Amino acid sequence: MKKILTIILFVCLALAVAYGAAGYWVGGQAQNQHDRLIAQINRSNYMEASIKSYERGLFSSRALTTFTLALPEGGNPIKFSIINHIYHGPFVFLENPHLKRNLRLVLAVIQTRLAPGDSGETLKTALEKIPELESSEVLTVLSIDGSGESYFDVPSFRKKFQDEKGEQVEVEWSGFSGQSKFDALLGEVTGSYSAPSLQMTGQDQLLLVKDIEGDFNSYPAIKGISVGSTNFSVGSIEGMEKENRSFNLSSLRLKAESGVAGEAINGSLLLSFDKLKAGEMGLGPFAMEFEVRKLDAEVLARFQKIVPELRKKTLEQSEKTNGEIEKQVTEIMTDLLAKSPEFEIKQLTIRTDKGDLSGRANLDFAGGKNPAGNILALLGSLEASAELSVSEALLYLVAENVFRNASAKDPESAKTGANALVMGLMAGNYIISEGGSFKSSATFKHGVLTVNGRKLDLSNLP
Repeated sequence: MKKILTIILFVCLALAVAYGAAGYWVGGQAQNQHDRLIAQINRSNYMEASIKSYERGLFSSRALTTFTLALPEGGNPIKFSIINHIYHGPFVFLENPHLKRNLRLVLAVIQTRLAPGDSGETLKTALEKIPELESSEVLTVLSIDGSGESYFDVPSFRKKFQDEKGEQVEVEWSGFSGQSKFDALLGEVTGSYSAPSLQMTGQDQLLLVKDIEGDFNSYPAIKGISVGSTNFSVGSIEGMEKENRSFNLSSLRLKAESGVAGEAINGSLLLSFDKLKAGEMGLGPFAMEFEVRKLDAEVLARFQKIVPELRKKTLEQSEKTNGEIEKQVTEIMTDLLAKSPEFEIKQLTIRTDKGDLSGRANLDFAGGKNPAGNILALLGSLEASAELSVSEALLYLVAENVFRNASAKDPESAKTGANALVMGLMAGNYIISEGGSFKSSATFKHGVLTVNGRKLDLSNLP
């Protein structure tokens, strides 16, 4: 019996030592992952990360990291610190609503929170006013196979502040949550986020934003470039100021995508909303879809590499660095145009209570050696076309507003000026009246501009 008990104790001791050794080894791997992440952040010239301390234990570690965010327009940088509590695998016992099982086989689980005592004055001031934000947390689960998932939570709060005029403003924030899945080895990431509402109420104003949502994905393509998509939407934005001036925007959507086509990169952007009411004017639905095709991947990869350098020079704001930036950007644009890219507004549609507007346009470059280096060569390689249709009532309204804002003329003078402008455009064959709308079609090819079938001398354009 004693012999069996001794064997059992020996096995338990061996397992404990083995698990401790495994935990220590996994802790080393987790620290390597942490260091690689810091190195990756430091490749961006807007953000600099500095590890202030890394206290490594047998089953967990604690890292204090300070971040410095340089603002693009200059000014004092924003500093803040975070604390990472790193729980080593292979098993982590941690209670958290995002962990479906308390016991998980992982490389590490990282809890990230703000460190107010080690942060700059900007963050300290914000947390003094909104202490609820101190409990914001990012939970990251690193798996053994190199994949992982993260969860980001910002708590809700309701606070009263004073604006610049000393008036009281109440802010009600319903919180923010996000999650993502990633694969460090493949360089892939997908995620989504949401914020139910934000309401700001003042003495003479109200702003209410509802149903903020979004999702994204990214994966490596060619030449070190990553492509993917991102979607962003807002259910509604409502605003009201004194004198009953109101603003209402519903179903705002933004979608951007990029992908590979041979040795080139294609991209698209779609912006739309259902309704917009501002004052007495109503718009909607509205949709604008833009595409760019045949962007040379090698040129984009070269631009991607020099972006940190350009950011650094932008912050210096000197005549010498501004000249260097302009030269580098010009060289990149020259090489891109030499590869015959295509740009197209596939659709532009606006419906209003004064009629509709629709149009489309495309811009192509025939390519060649350094077309952007010479303006004549650039015009010679450019091919463009555009079509536009706008209701007569809408065009007159826009023209009247232009004349009304340009000077202190009375409404009748604005109408007279708008009528003269429209008549002049019709007389010059720039627009054609057809079925209650003004229409125009234009092409530019081989240096010749043609509007509504009529070739125009560019030197005589008004």
